[in-house]
Amino acid sequence: TMTVPDPKPFARELLIAQLAVQRASLATKLVLATIPPPTTQTTNANQTSDNQPSSTAAHTPISPFRHHPHPQQDRASSQTTSLAHRSLAKADTSPVTVADYAAQALLVAAVHAAFPRDAVLGEEDADALRADPALAARVWEVVDSAGSDGSGSRVVLGRPRSVEEMLDLIALGGGGGGGGADGRGKGRDTSRGRVWCMDPMDGTSAFLQGGQYAVSLALLEDGKEVLGVLGCPNLMPGVGGRVQERVCDRDGMGVMLAAVKGQGASWRPMGRGGLLPATRIDRGRGNAPVELRDVHFVDSSNSPATLTGKVRELAEITGALYPAPTELYSSHMRYAAMALGGREFVQLRWPKPGKGPWSIWDHAGSQLIYAESGAGKVTDLAGNPINFTTGEKLSKSWGLITADETIHGKILALVTGMLAADASPHAYKGHSASGH
Repeated sequence: TMTVPDPKPFARELLIAQLAVQRASLATKLVLATIPPPTTQTTNANQTSDNQPSSTAAHTPISPFRHHPHPQQDRASSQTTSLAHRSLAKADTSPVTVADYAAQALLVAAVHAAFPRDAVLGEEDADALRADPALAARVWEVVDSAGSDGSGSRVVLGRPRSVEEMLDLIALGGGGGGGGADGRGKGRDTSRGRVWCMDPMDGTSAFLQGGQYAVSLALLEDGKEVLGVLGCPNLMPGVGGRVQERVCDRDGMGVMLAAVKGQGASWRPMGRGGLLPATRIDRGRGNAPVELRDVHFVDSSNSPATLTGKVRELAEITGALYPAPTELYSSHMRYAAMALGGREFVQLRWPKPGKGPWSIWDHAGSQLIYAESGAGKVTDLAGNPINFTTGEKLSKSWGLITADETIHGKILALVTGMLAADASPHAYKGHSASGH
């Protein structure tokens, strides 16, 4: 049989990663369907006053699919109903825990089956599940329901065939395993070789409250992002480029963003089985220069990790709107808002003192998607690229600026002035802030 070479670098990795994220997102949606929706939920984008498209995004990336059909929706709802009536609906287990573990099991299963020599780095380990067979059984129920739904795709994704295999796969991610003959032994070294880095569910409290959350999968090669896929299961196709916490795709499967280094970024609605058609994200349209007073901040005022007061300070210096017009709890959803927003969208994350370095899985992949979405630049507060070579923790990168290349330098200069006036330490203990 003739083999046709892949047309682009990482074509197979991208296909597997997108199918894996779509399947893991389905698992989270199955669990979400068992949680009663909050009464304050806004599900209709038209009810909100601030969903105007961004002024400098000439074509907002996700408007063409405003009325995208969800052909398999009926099947999804019947499946979630049966799940809800079984053990998952028990109140003694956090739905977040079940969704988190199920998503990680499915992500690791797909990646490990397709690329057995690659290392896998996930947030969860399997210890709690091994100690709690009832919880493991509930997670298995979701994995089994979502994992059996690979119909219609060109690729058969790896999936666990038993509870024990599921636990082993979760542990593989949690131990930074893979990459060796026994699937172990690589540890959490992200500086060499290929490492798949995942956050099975980012934004757990938002998930519980019916807000925006994300399923993230990234591939690092020798410490550099080469591929990023981000499932946004509650993001409604057609919100005009504005991502909002409370405008949610309750009935559908949401949206997926993806990028490969040097190949641009794309978005597509998520469904079941095969992948639905993708649309290129291009924030570079519309060449009017961005004025500092027009900056649109993306922030999380209740973030446990960052000082939102510094965003206010920067807004006062620039004359930009504050509070931030886009407020999102999930780290990855803030990157999604940047990628889908206009060229005036800016993110400043100033670490809270004493909190320690950030986790790699809250950032890897989504930074690449933003950079590839059109002239997006990502650095730490010293102006260096984020350093992904240090394993689980980003110990050599202090803080974060994401901004369009045309204004990143101006924002960085203002932040440099703020740093000079700020007395607290600008590095993690034992590391210099310069990124070396």
